[in-house]
Amino acid sequence: MPAPSGYVAVNSLGLGHAARAVAVAKELTRRHPDLYLFFLAGSPALDLAIASGFDAMPLPPTPEWFHERGEIRHMARWYREYAKYLRITGRFLRKEADWERFRFLISDGEMASVREASRHGIPTVAFVHSIGQSFAQDPVTRLVEGFGRRWMGSLLSRPNVRILSLEEGIDLPNARYVGPIVRPFSKDRSTLREDLVFLKKTVLVAPGGTAVGGFLIDEAVRAWRGLDLPDAQMIVVSGPKLKPEHVPGVYYKGFVPNLQDYVLAADLVITMAGKGTMMEALAAGTPVIAIPPKGHAEAERNLRAFGLRYRYEDAFRLRELIPEVLSVVRPTPIDLGPHKAVDEIETFLRERGVLG
Repeated sequence: MPAPSGYVAVNSLGLGHAARAVAVAKELTRRHPDLYLFFLAGSPALDLAIASGFDAMPLPPTPEWFHERGEIRHMARWYREYAKYLRITGRFLRKEADWERFRFLISDGEMASVREASRHGIPTVAFVHSIGQSFAQDPVTRLVEGFGRRWMGSLLSRPNVRILSLEEGIDLPNARYVGPIVRPFSKDRSTLREDLVFLKKTVLVAPGGTAVGGFLIDEAVRAWRGLDLPDAQMIVVSGPKLKPEHVPGVYYKGFVPNLQDYVLAADLVITMAGKGTMMEALAAGTPVIAIPPKGHAEAERNLRAFGLRYRYEDAFRLRELIPEVLSVVRPTPIDLGPHKAVDEIETFLRERGVLG
């Protein structure tokens, strides 16, 4: 019998979905070396999957948020773009996907693949943080979100689907709560600091894989130049979407495939309050300043879940916050590894006869 093969489909709005999917895929293939996983992802998630050693096929990219200085805008317009994305990606998958060879699907936030897999009766594991979105600021957009929640709930309730919930509160019989997931660190902190040449206290600014955090880089650099701390350095990892103007005295990097290692090696992380870099900082025990985009309900839930009290407005008082947080005792690391999620995947795939 040939070794089982499966698709891993990834929402490409930023890199958080891809980083989580890579963590799960690496642990799953570590346990099952004969398993072949093939990623389906748009840019920039595609780049991270390939950099992590997986074969991949490009999907159309998930539409970027409309935003202005860290505030989410024009959600009705974004929902129209997302509906267009679902149609285009569905047509692409109907033409290109090989459901005879690839016998299961793991999807992290990528709903077009879930719909196509369901049409073929393919066992599907879906990582989700909630059923639908909660961004609406007007009655029309609320109606759109209500329709989206019903559509997503109906799709995820089908018999061939197992939901792995990243947040508590998904009240569906096929849902299992696994919590946040981050990639394991490659080495211990002291070795990483030596490898990365972190000779001073290091403030890492990493706003994430979308363009929303561009304003956070601007504010962090402005605060840093005002502070003038001789015993510390600032490194900006701008990611694939942002091209910030370089300022003397600040070190810049673009896309790095092992951001979790930079997070562990750093003394302070300044980021957005998503499920990517913020969760890596919590897992590493690195002090973090996590700024939620204005109007982003998921980011605000992330902060509440871990007892963090940052607000959007805190981005504009980083000159005060940076020395304050640099001086705190390093928090206890939190185990946010993929083991529980992979246990659930193994159980589900064995129930469906995919794994022996």
